[in-house]
Amino acid sequence: MGSFLLISLFVLCAALAGILLLVRLLARKKVTKGMLAAFLGLAAAAIGLSIYETHFHPFDRSGGESYMEPLDSPSGRYTASTYYRPYDGAAGGVTVWVDVTAEGSKPKTVYYAEANSRFNVQWTDEGLLSVTNEEPGYPESDRSVELKVDKEIYNDTGKACGTLLVKMKYENCIAKMEREQ
Repeated sequence: MGSFLLISLFVLCAALAGILLLVRLLARKKVTKGMLAAFLGLAAAAIGLSIYETHFHPFDRSGGESYMEPLDSPSGRYTASTYYRPYDGAAGGVTVWVDVTAEGSKPKTVYYAEANSRFNVQWTDEGLLSVTNEEPGYPESDRSVELKVDKEIYNDTGKACGTLLVKMKYENCIAKMEREQ
């Protein structure tokens, strides 16, 4: 679960607790206008964060460590850059993602997944990116995919596939769960 989602869930729970407290205080008629405004503001922020996370998250990543040298497509029109970020300390894991930059545009994330020991990115054709992400001997952990970078993205959990921005921007959002069916 992403840290942003955990924060938004925490804020949502705090807002609900605040609303319950507000209702109790209203019943006792001990609420000032400032308290009312603070509680309503917190509730609005929590609801806004939850709506953003579930419907409008743009599926962009940032802040990771560079994993390999940037790789240009055959004609040089696109550049694929790979990144990784460890999570949850020594007992955790590593997430990897691939950003693709077209000439004259800003990078966009096209691949995001848990990392396996064999990870590689290569262009198989102009606009067709092959991502290998597998653990030898464990076929169920295979997160490899071939993507048309202008039309498709891969999100390991499938969470991004349900957001409105992703649905509007891409023709196809591939999730690991869909590939197993």
